[in-house]
Amino acid sequence: MTQMPGTLPRALTLTCSRRIAFHEDGSESPEGPSEPDSGENSHAPPVEPDLAAAVSLSGMSVDHWSQPPPPPPPPQPADLYPMAVPRNGGLVDASYQQTLITDQFYENGNQDVVGFDAHFREFANFLDGVGLPAEWSPYFHGPDRDNDVVDPGMRDSRVKDSREGTATPGPRSRTRPGTPFSSWLPSAPTGNRISENLPDAIPRSVDNESQPYRISDEQRSRLNASIESFRDILDPNFKFPSRHALTRYLTSYFEGFHSHMPFLHTPTWRIFEHSLELILGLAAVGAQYCFEHRMSERLFYAGKAILMERLAHESDKFGPKTGSSLSMPQRRESRPILARDWGPWEPIETVRALIALMGYATWEPKVSLMQEAFGLQGLLAQVLREVGLHEEDGRQPPADQTTPQAAWHAWAQQESARRAKLIAFSFMHTHSIAYNVYPVLRSNEVGLRLPCSTKEWKASNAVQWQIARRETDKQQLLFQDALSLLLRNTDGTAPLDPIPTPLGNYILLHGLLQRIYIVRDLSLPVMDHSASLPSEEVDKLERGLRSWTAGWQQAPESSLDPNNENGPIPFTSSSLLGLAYVRIYLHLGPYRLLETRDPIRIAKAIYRSPAVERSGGVITALLYTAHMLSIPVRLGVDRVARSQAFFWSVRHSLSGLECAVLLSKWLFSLTEASGTTPLSDSEDRILHWVRCIVEEAYDVVDFDDDEPEVGVDRDPASLSLAVLRIWAHFFKSNTQWPFINMIGESLEKYRELLMRSRPQQAT
Repeated sequence: MTQMPGTLPRALTLTCSRRIAFHEDGSESPEGPSEPDSGENSHAPPVEPDLAAAVSLSGMSVDHWSQPPPPPPPPQPADLYPMAVPRNGGLVDASYQQTLITDQFYENGNQDVVGFDAHFREFANFLDGVGLPAEWSPYFHGPDRDNDVVDPGMRDSRVKDSREGTATPGPRSRTRPGTPFSSWLPSAPTGNRISENLPDAIPRSVDNESQPYRISDEQRSRLNASIESFRDILDPNFKFPSRHALTRYLTSYFEGFHSHMPFLHTPTWRIFEHSLELILGLAAVGAQYCFEHRMSERLFYAGKAILMERLAHESDKFGPKTGSSLSMPQRRESRPILARDWGPWEPIETVRALIALMGYATWEPKVSLMQEAFGLQGLLAQVLREVGLHEEDGRQPPADQTTPQAAWHAWAQQESARRAKLIAFSFMHTHSIAYNVYPVLRSNEVGLRLPCSTKEWKASNAVQWQIARRETDKQQLLFQDALSLLLRNTDGTAPLDPIPTPLGNYILLHGLLQRIYIVRDLSLPVMDHSASLPSEEVDKLERGLRSWTAGWQQAPESSLDPNNENGPIPFTSSSLLGLAYVRIYLHLGPYRLLETRDPIRIAKAIYRSPAVERSGGVITALLYTAHMLSIPVRLGVDRVARSQAFFWSVRHSLSGLECAVLLSKWLFSLTEASGTTPLSDSEDRILHWVRCIVEEAYDVVDFDDDEPEVGVDRDPASLSLAVLRIWAHFFKSNTQWPFINMIGESLEKYRELLMRSRPQQAT
């Protein structure tokens, strides 16, 4: 078939196929671009562990492309997206570290010959840069490919290999068979688990290593005595949990929620160095992760009551606006007051406690708790402004402390305070994303430096910290400076210097998302909620997103592997990147009504949302929406849904909701305009990719609705309904957050509305 302009040259997928990981026996092999029916296969040389681990992301082997590999091209000075730093710092065989297409290829003007499509080039580089197998590319094999599931037991060693790239080699981690995300699944602590993940030059006792958050009887008694000094403001029925329950809650918090929002420095964590309200907030979130919902709610209200009492007690540390944020009653002298055991406290503790309490209440199904979260949000914004959102120039550098241990602890306090403020900014903006409220804290108010390197943050003692500090050449940029550089970048591929850490990149992405919201809000015509962004702003945002992606790919800790030892933040960032592209072309904010917690109202609102216009610009957003759908399908929809709590955050679900709606609306637009406007090559390839994803899901997913078990039709309207059905099933199967179940039920109701309006096209 003659290749049309805009098609992706088959050679473009070479690197994706060459970066594939193989089975342990080395029997799998990549294929290259010769005649598609040649039937020839050749075996590639062994690959390094972190490349071999790439296949563990999906739990799948690669499809066999019937093409022998061509000779490797000569080394180039730089990639299209420079990937000179191998993933996780590992050493990659030179034959696997190459660009998708060499620079000379474009310099010779060959793009006109092959009909190069810039959107697919950019997206293929994105996939290549994060070490994904070729089967994740929109140019992988057709629907008749073989089912190539890898035995889950074979993945454990792959996962560990990928996680050893930046860590000191240690014993192999224990994994839970049958689950792809074992590093964050709750299990009984065994052996020296901590030393396996955070190698320590100074051995500690096995008991401390195996249960770092264990609460003793004495500790529980001390905490309970402090709680009792606030008995007059607590619910009379509140009972402080047992030491076993507290151990369970704190362990679940640090192994689950903390990995998504790391604002506490765990190597120096000491429970009695923190305030009661923070401990109760952490326990509330941990109880939620343990599925103990009544206890989590009791802990939340106890923590909030003590927090409000603290603010009244420490009112001289804050301004008048903080006291009025929640209309706190003034203390009356006639009121009997118990002798409080206030314990340790500093103003930043209030920020930390508010993050934890909001982290619980924001996603609860009860409207009353959601209202509590909004009240705490306003309070948090005001506390942040009064605590300070700028670097303290006059502070003595931690390195000047008398001993390395003292310097490390002083640095940890400073860095954890910075992270608490930055994470508070990002979490409050998540409120804006979820509930379409104007950002309460704007990017131009944040004058903080981006977070430090992961090695510095995770160093488990002063010696490791000093080594990590010496390896750091430059200080991280200030948040506002980095955001400004992204938006001013003209070519869209130059990363920041130094490259931000995963958490820094995550914070910057919230800054870009906030700009999309504010610019659209200012551009919104009266009574017109479509609010298309100005073309010059779209160009600026897309350049910023490309520049962000280039830097994100080069960060050694960045990977889409959910088992990434550096935590799930890079994985979360990839979903927000897709959300950013979607929001440029789909204004869904006023049409979600997630705050109502009513699936029927949400579905009707989405049904009334604007249609998606077919255009060349929306192609990139569509690629990311298809990619988002492919992740749970490749990993196993039900498998991920029932074990996702420790890597798949609520933010993934918010992104997934908008990706599902955009992709569904675009597929329906193909049906409505197919008679007048033929598909472009890019649209045709995306349609093919979606068909492959849907067919794979329908082959294996046990849908729990009453629809007959029949194969999905291949027409775009049926695919649109199928996409919604897969996402709805995935969200409804979540076992962690009822909020995600509500999103699934809403998508299901939205799909039913579409089916009733187009009965002849129903799946």
